[in-house]
Amino acid sequence: MSTRGKDISTPSTEPLNTIGEVWNDFSQNTGFHGVNKLSGITSRHKIRLLLWTCFILSCGIYLIVTVVEEINNYYRYPTTMTQYTKPENEIEFPSVTVCNLNSLNKSAIKNDSRIDNYYFNISPFRGLANITTNWSDPIYEQEGFYLNRTLEDVMTDEKNIIDPGGFLVYATFHLSYLDVRKYFKVKLNNNGPCLTSNPDMKIKTNHVGSVFHLTLMLDLDSANNYYGSSYGEGLQFLVHDSKEDPIFEGNSGFYIEPGKEVFASVHKTRFEYLPSPYEAMGNEYCRDHMNDDGSQYYRSSCYKDCASTFFLDRCNCLPYTHNSTYYCSKFQVANCILKAIGDYYNQTKVDDKCDCPLPCSSTHYDVSLTSSLFPSDFYSKKIFDLNRDKHLDYYR
Repeated sequence: MSTRGKDISTPSTEPLNTIGEVWNDFSQNTGFHGVNKLSGITSRHKIRLLLWTCFILSCGIYLIVTVVEEINNYYRYPTTMTQYTKPENEIEFPSVTVCNLNSLNKSAIKNDSRIDNYYFNISPFRGLANITTNWSDPIYEQEGFYLNRTLEDVMTDEKNIIDPGGFLVYATFHLSYLDVRKYFKVKLNNNGPCLTSNPDMKIKTNHVGSVFHLTLMLDLDSANNYYGSSYGEGLQFLVHDSKEDPIFEGNSGFYIEPGKEVFASVHKTRFEYLPSPYEAMGNEYCRDHMNDDGSQYYRSSCYKDCASTFFLDRCNCLPYTHNSTYYCSKFQVANCILKAIGDYYNQTKVDDKCDCPLPCSSTHYDVSLTSSLFPSDFYSKKIFDLNRDKHLDYYR
């Protein structure tokens, strides 16, 4: 009986001097990668060679695809939205802007059909009848229609808004009367002069419920209504961040008809986004609160500046909704500004004309309303009995 010995060799422990030797040692003396299964196979094991080749190639392709996907995903800078509720013991009260939808004061405007024609042609009625203004008539020059206007000039034609006996009768907060001249300031909006909270005077609250919060008593002076910017009658309320301009922020607020007592519940939401290269919303990138010149960035201010540039280029003046020392004359308003405003907002995409991305942090206020008749029939009669210089319907 004969025996056949098997030669068992051990790996060499001599130093490896070349890359080829290192690779040969790694591929033949380790087995997890499977490369050693592709060598030393005879013709009887071709199927095994084919299977191992397919397996190793598949693993290699899968590895490459996975690495490419992860690299692409990394450079997409994916973000995760986190929403949470944070209770606070004290909160800063938001800014409130309130406007009279019929702010023009009929008794302050000269009773003349030619003047009436002008105000008709800048009102919503202008498209309903073909009434022209004869600008060659000397009355328009005599009444200053060709002169640039100041804030004082604008206020001359409007109802009293902050003076005693005017639009704002009184305001209270935490059951205490506010000094309206300190807490409010006049802001010129599309509806005319409005009252807005003074951003430099912050008030905070730690109470809930309407009794302790801001309460306003307002007098619309409906008897002196004239051509307004709206067909309706009543008030426009806007709740907004003190640093934002609600008109250019796209905030239309809510409207209140006369003779109503309205309670507003406000819900505050704070939005914060990661700056570029992370996408804030869709394919938009937000902008930090600092402009290139070091000033603070607010989206409403950006839109306002963009519109100002457009109006200056078109009419060489600014409407009184924009910050300026002098505003367009009444002639420029009727013959240029009204059309320019329509052209500006009828552009296919305002965002294409204005580089005004989302801010990386912003505050939004949602308002829900409830209302009741004001005053009640009982109180109307009691007020009339005490103050008979006004008719009964006046108090509504």
